[in-house]
Amino acid sequence: MANLTSDSVSDSSQPTDQYNNPYFLHGTDHAGLVLVSDRLTTGAEFHSWRRSMRMALNVRNKLGFIDGTISKPSPDHRDFGSWSRCNDMVSTWLMNSVSKKIGQSLLFIPTAEGIWQDIISRFKRDDAPRVYEIEQKLSSIQQGAMDVTTYYTELVTLWEELKNYVELPVCTCGKCECSAAVLWEKLQQRSRVTKFLMGLNDSYEATRRHILMISPMPSIKQAFHMVTQDERQKNIVKPSRSEGIVFQASGPSPALLSDPSSYANPVENVAYAVQNSYRPRQARPICTHCGMTGHIVQKCFKLHGYPPGYIPGFKSISSGFHAQRVNNPQVLPPKGQHQSQHTPRTHAVANVT
Repeated sequence: MANLTSDSVSDSSQPTDQYNNPYFLHGTDHAGLVLVSDRLTTGAEFHSWRRSMRMALNVRNKLGFIDGTISKPSPDHRDFGSWSRCNDMVSTWLMNSVSKKIGQSLLFIPTAEGIWQDIISRFKRDDAPRVYEIEQKLSSIQQGAMDVTTYYTELVTLWEELKNYVELPVCTCGKCECSAAVLWEKLQQRSRVTKFLMGLNDSYEATRRHILMISPMPSIKQAFHMVTQDERQKNIVKPSRSEGIVFQASGPSPALLSDPSSYANPVENVAYAVQNSYRPRQARPICTHCGMTGHIVQKCFKLHGYPPGYIPGFKSISSGFHAQRVNNPQVLPPKGQHQSQHTPRTHAVANVT
């Protein structure tokens, strides 16, 4: 007796799923409930609508009311009242999920199973033009401007819709041992992988060749993941050369900045100029007569004479003379030949009073 009591207590403590009873109706299950977001209006959307309705009814354990597995009990049966309430509830859900015009034509059908069969007979038909349209889209679809995920989603949507129209034959006798259905499914998967890969852009040529060479060929999901990994790698932007210069160290050492002549190497000059964003200075002209820098032989005072008012060691007071600069550097003579071969002339020096 004690064992029975403990067993009953343990059973009562475990939570029970009330939806196990097909006659159970939750507080949120009311007659105005709409189970699907898109109501059925035309036959083009029937297959997706049917799938959504079956999922919604299965969640509430009410599929038996539309497929006939929960039969109508006799009027004197104890479950007749529960069945009648659930039948009317499922019937209102079906009519709420179709257009108003279609729902009015279903109003006087007594059972939910009858309403379901009427909808199927009205909209489920061999839509040859739609099948042809889907096949044409599958043969012509390319990735183009779409990303890989959007392109793959478009393909899967067309494949699943075509599957609703063209159902594969399945053996029902239970004596088939050739596994023809399994082989046919593998051929379908191989065809889908090939179609997916051949519709990709040319930038995925290397990935496409790699997947097609794999034996056995991967599934469509595996091929999709491999291509998306390649897409993510392509989207990684490598830092450019100019960006690398920006993020270098602050620059040359203070010793180099204080002594620009240390940049004697042209390569160092270019690197310094790129890093500090200015052009290197041009070489100063060298006079071939006196060997001094800053002027050329045509302007050499020692050769042509000093201007009036010139004081050696100071800047000339004649600013107009020094404003004229010649920027064409002369080629240096060989080492040791800086002295001019010309006969030195007597320089006229202005007397300063």
